Amino acid sequence: MNNQPTNPKLTATQIREAKPLRACIAIPPVFDFYFTRHRFSGLGSEILSSLLRKNGCEVQLFNFPLQKKKGGQLRLPKTLEYLKPHIIGNENGGLSFFTRYQRFGPPLAECTDQIIAFAPDIVFISCFAFCYADAALELASHIRDINPDLAITIGGAGVSAYPDFFIQNPNIDFALTGEAEVSMPFFLNALKSNSKDFSGVPNLYRKNNSKIIASLIKRQTDANEIAFVLKKTNSTSKAVYYSTSLSRGCPKRCRFCSNFLCHGRDFRVIPIKKIQKGLSELFIEDKDCDKPVYVNFEDDNLLLAPEYFLNVLKIFKEKFPKVFFLAENGVDYTKLTPELVKTLIDLGMTQFNLSIASTHLPILKEEQRDATFPLYEKILQVLNKHGIQSITYFICGFKKDKKKTVAANIAYLAKLPTRIGISLFYPVPGIPDFTDTVLFDKQPPFICAGSSAYPWNRSLTTAELVTAFRLSRFVNLLKSDTKSEDEEILIQKITQKKKLYTRVKNGDTRSIVPVPNADNDMVRLFFDYFS
Repeated sequence: MNNQPTNPKLTATQIREAKPLRACIAIPPVFDFYFTRHRFSGLGSEILSSLLRKNGCEVQLFNFPLQKKKGGQLRLPKTLEYLKPHIIGNENGGLSFFTRYQRFGPPLAECTDQIIAFAPDIVFISCFAFCYADAALELASHIRDINPDLAITIGGAGVSAYPDFFIQNPNIDFALTGEAEVSMPFFLNALKSNSKDFSGVPNLYRKNNSKIIASLIKRQTDANEIAFVLKKTNSTSKAVYYSTSLSRGCPKRCRFCSNFLCHGRDFRVIPIKKIQKGLSELFIEDKDCDKPVYVNFEDDNLLLAPEYFLNVLKIFKEKFPKVFFLAENGVDYTKLTPELVKTLIDLGMTQFNLSIASTHLPILKEEQRDATFPLYEKILQVLNKHGIQSITYFICGFKKDKKKTVAANIAYLAKLPTRIGISLFYPVPGIPDFTDTVLFDKQPPFICAGSSAYPWNRSLTTAELVTAFRLSRFVNLLKSDTKSEDEEILIQKITQKKKLYTRVKNGDTRSIVPVPNADNDMVRLFFDYFS
């Protein structure tokens, strides 16, 4: 395949006639066990949409995962059949593992029909995580079958992790890595030019006679180039919800983090004046004017610039008198102080999502992760005193994890005033220990989802990973302020037997059953540490 799009619509004659380029952005449906709808803002696609419009394009953005309120059940992929011993039919309630593999969004054929109906000159497919690469590439295949001449470009964090995986696919013409702000103007200029010379486009992968060509120009945004997007994600009768991201990059070198693959190591933030300008131009519907507003910051580490973050919160409070803040991607507790926590609460932070990675110091050293547990516990004390909820996340499945380290993590958090968030370890191509991309060529990308509970480091089995997941949910049920009678019985049985049980629904009846294939040694270790 040569490096020139073959669509006859993309000609110099058309450009001279000032006919705008019709660009379609497609976020493919999500294939997974679960989907957090309110977290799915698609900020990167919103930035791309804005850039395309500024460059004279007609744009249609399809956020397919949000088109359906409920997922459609699918047959479990053959590669995930190792999970069958841990999936309990008709299981429900607070201790459940995943029960159904689903497609969130319309069928791919229906997505393709919507795209083709727009009659685009070029399609941009978003792959926001490598584990969802299959859906992105299958969507490209459907589009190519209907319109073989349509130029197809793919981008997003998933592409930045392993661009060769995408560009070698016959249905992909271009793969853009990194940030759209630095590549898109150059890419569009090359696309519209007579020469179709793409050599000056930063971060671009393309093909020439089936030979993959990677751009020699690698660039990341300067702070002034970062686009400010405040995306309205939901509106109810009681509140309005927005998501935004104000920073790029992180200098910390946690070995399990893939942020640097897309955004680099240099931390930079959007200038305050750009945020003020964006807020001043924000359109607010009349029906939303008097509602409380919740703003979620999707940044990985805004506390690297604490004064900046506080100023941003104050600016938002000037715009929205009744505003509350969340940072659901997590807050680095090592950058907090009790005084800073109090200030954040006063400004409207309603929940703190914290991350400790592990309580085991040798693991933290191996993963290059800072830890100050006395500080962490002080932070929780302050939050508890002010009635502010917290969720503390740890990662299960590190290379040096064992049953006892995982059980100790859960027991430690069980004794503290915080809910538990467990993240089952998964790699992204390019992070330390996973730079050999051959590993990711041998099995489907969806194995790289945390929900797949795949034993990547061979330190824990799938049974142990799933048991840790269930134990974490058990602790959260213990801490719940509102428990049903059935839940009280379930808790009592688990505590007495020191084995995992769960609830199963059959018609109108509910019964408590033992969890099959749970790792009972890990459960006993948890109760030993917790007692």
